[in-house]
Amino acid sequence: MTSERTQQGFRREFGRDGTTGLVTPERAVRAREVSRPAPADKLAAEKVVQQLVARAQGRRR
Repeated sequence: MTSERTQQGFRREFGRDGTTGLVTPERAVRAREVSRPAPADKLAAEKVVQQLVARAQGRRR
């Protein structure tokens, strides 16, 4: 394993996958937050899915 410190003092450790050290804790949290849809996003997606299913079945809504 190779280890080094960044300018921010974050210790990068490149494990067996070779990419673990590329993601800082701040970037990991940001990615997690972005990947969580809001309730409004879920409702919009459900509406679109219902419309697409109806269209695929030959029904119009």
